[in-house]
Amino acid sequence: MNLTKLTEAEKQEMMRQKNEVPRELSRAEKIELARQIRSSKVVPFEPTETYKEYLELAVCEEKYVPTREGDTHIYLITPKKTKTCYPLYINMHGGGFVRGYSERETVFASKVASTVGCRVIDIDYKLAPEHPYPAGLHECYDIVKWAISHAKELAIDPENVVIGGHSAGGNFTAAICLWANQTKDFTVKMQILDYAYLDAYTDPGAKITETRFFPVDRARAFNQLYLANNEDKTHPLISPIFASVEMLTGLPPALFITAGLDFLCEEEEKYAAMLVNAGVEVKIKRFLHSHHGFTENCQEEYMESQKLILDTLKQAFFMGLGNRHSSPFAKAENRNGLISG
Repeated sequence: MNLTKLTEAEKQEMMRQKNEVPRELSRAEKIELARQIRSSKVVPFEPTETYKEYLELAVCEEKYVPTREGDTHIYLITPKKTKTCYPLYINMHGGGFVRGYSERETVFASKVASTVGCRVIDIDYKLAPEHPYPAGLHECYDIVKWAISHAKELAIDPENVVIGGHSAGGNFTAAICLWANQTKDFTVKMQILDYAYLDAYTDPGAKITETRFFPVDRARAFNQLYLANNEDKTHPLISPIFASVEMLTGLPPALFITAGLDFLCEEEEKYAAMLVNAGVEVKIKRFLHSHHGFTENCQEEYMESQKLILDTLKQAFFMGLGNRHSSPFAKAENRNGLISG
């Protein structure tokens, strides 16, 4: 479908999907639906040849790390300009918890590593519905904990770790920070949420409009495939917008990137405001002319979005280096509230 303007036929199809009541799916039906989703794309990856050249500026190693969900596959990306000790960025890809790791993640991680001068761990977490909630979250949480506890082995600074993710990966990012804030297993310097999915309770049909388009049946499918139990929809580790003020207080500073034409825009901005009200330092930028998935897939305003992530990582890692409590937002206009880009 045309993401900029819907035809009358597309509008009618959208309304049909919005009015359709989703039914419970059997495991076999979920497996088949996931197969169909993985074999098609709503937002294609459209890199330039120049963009792919970042692959030549970093070294990518594959590892398997033991987690409570079994061995988890990760990619460790290191810039070719070597150091004795690196900051670390841990990235979690998008894909509705259903679509897997792909080339776009490796290219983006290579760009981050080579441009910022940090190591990157990309987590190739297990996918729903074969591994529904909380499997992927368990893996990602355990990988962050493992990386910080194996800092010497990885040649990284355990006090200079940032985590982030796109879409479903942004959901994992928020959940990990909420969870670690309770367990005190580890602390990260900041969190980066890029068009994150943060509300499983509200039906996608209520979020999607002609100006904030995404196929309703696809969005509902992601919910159905990720959750084994519909009663979990309001759990804060699934839907962070249901987190209490107590859970939010003390979270690491956060960068929120939203897309003005994305059906997830409002829930991410709502969560950003919740963090502000809980006293968390927040920076938020809405890219008015972009759709869901633009940063990863090199579409629309992706260059500005990627630059914002890179600049924020540089500020977090190197501005006031050595002071764990220094702000990751250099020269922020408002230290106590919402910082709009």
